[in-house]
Amino acid sequence: MHRRSETEEMFYIAWGNITRQNARFIITSLSIFLGVLSFILMNVLTNGCDYKHLLEKRPDFLLAGEFSEFGKSQGCGEEYKTREIDVDPLLTQGDGVELLYDNDYDEFSPISQELEKKIHKIDGIDWEKSNLIKGAYVTTVISRKGIRPYDEGLSNLTDDNMVEGFSWDTVQILNDNQILSLEKYVQDNQLNIDLKSLEEGNGVLIIHDHMLTPEQQKLADEAIGEPVYFKTLLSREDAILRKEQSNSENKEKQQEDEFPQKESETFTLCGYLDRQSDNFPEIHQSWHGREGSIYYFISEKGFQKIPTEKKILAMELTADPEKEPYVKTQISELVSEENKKRSEMTEVSMDEGTGEAGVFVICKSDLMQQKETYMRGNRILLGAISIILFIAGLTNYCNVVFTGMYTRRKEFDIMKSIGMTDKQMKLMLFGEGSYYFMCVMGLLFTVGMAVVFGVKIYMENKLSYFTFYWPIHITVGVILSLLLINVAVTHFICKKR
Repeated sequence: MHRRSETEEMFYIAWGNITRQNARFIITSLSIFLGVLSFILMNVLTNGCDYKHLLEKRPDFLLAGEFSEFGKSQGCGEEYKTREIDVDPLLTQGDGVELLYDNDYDEFSPISQELEKKIHKIDGIDWEKSNLIKGAYVTTVISRKGIRPYDEGLSNLTDDNMVEGFSWDTVQILNDNQILSLEKYVQDNQLNIDLKSLEEGNGVLIIHDHMLTPEQQKLADEAIGEPVYFKTLLSREDAILRKEQSNSENKEKQQEDEFPQKESETFTLCGYLDRQSDNFPEIHQSWHGREGSIYYFISEKGFQKIPTEKKILAMELTADPEKEPYVKTQISELVSEENKKRSEMTEVSMDEGTGEAGVFVICKSDLMQQKETYMRGNRILLGAISIILFIAGLTNYCNVVFTGMYTRRKEFDIMKSIGMTDKQMKLMLFGEGSYYFMCVMGLLFTVGMAVVFGVKIYMENKLSYFTFYWPIHITVGVILSLLLINVAVTHFICKKR
């Protein structure tokens, strides 16, 4: 028959002591567990919801063309200044007219070739990790059936099969990797999209921001294969001539001349895709989002069939961290110089004395600095709440232990009178605390981990930028803290006796 050692005997007695009052043991264990779990969850949420995870995904510098003065007076192109940081800064309610009102000519590029060349000379930019969004602005001519899902009113304006848009639209060129990512997305979601024509350069794809109802989506499926072609904007020379005729007091000179517009080959419509759908590939766009303005994806082969030069619509630049301040200064100087030059180019704008739209820059370091105070405040607030919840659980445990010490004074005296030594008393009290500890740990590594995993899934579905890290360091810290508290409480009780 096994004879219990002194330590085993004291732990056996300790178990009997705490199970004499099962309700108190269970309630106290649950109280400590909930305090610990709340502390861990608050840390998971604080770290996971930190804006730094979202900002880390942003390019160090985003350069894009500004809206015209007319567009900016309508609040277009500046929405990003008042939006939450997780919203695409190039999502806008402005259309092509508001964007290009001061520079609606074919040679115009939001990021001019001259500016691009100067930026390329800046030391410290990692061009392999940077991204140039290229394409052009065009006028769309599309079949009534093709445009019907997007703008049924426009499709009913004429009896002709082909209708021409009233605003300028955007065509963005995709590289091979982007097309492959679209193919995977379409296959995984079993979508009715003709990507073969897109890849071969015979088709174009319309991208929208969650603008189609289920009924319109059915029409979109029926529109696949419909014809569409593009007209280029007027040349700069013709745009200046148009302005001169418009301002002329001579009515004979105000007669409408037919300014030539080049036409592309005819493409087939590959379908409509919602970029805001779950798991849509990370393909960054230029200005987009206005209902009524059409945004196309096209392949390199396809763009060669449009009689215009490709333009840089936006730049996403990544810098060497050590050289970021230098790169930031250089880009700011170049953009200021470019904007000053454009403000003096007043030949095209229909508003006398108004120059062409300039370039704006969003720096990630500026956003981090702007949000730092907010993020620090969030960390302090949530950290304080989690610490209070943790302390609340421990306070309940200490209250049970110290209250029990006074109510069990007679019991301790009897044990001592029959020969229990101080060492044995310490072992017994340490054993009681250890059982609480083991019960809390058992709950933490079963129920607690299930709750943490559930929170992970929920938050990842609710916040696109939520980043989950298993709270290993916090959990180890909690375990060591509980052990230390158990030793300290045991020592304090025995010393008081």
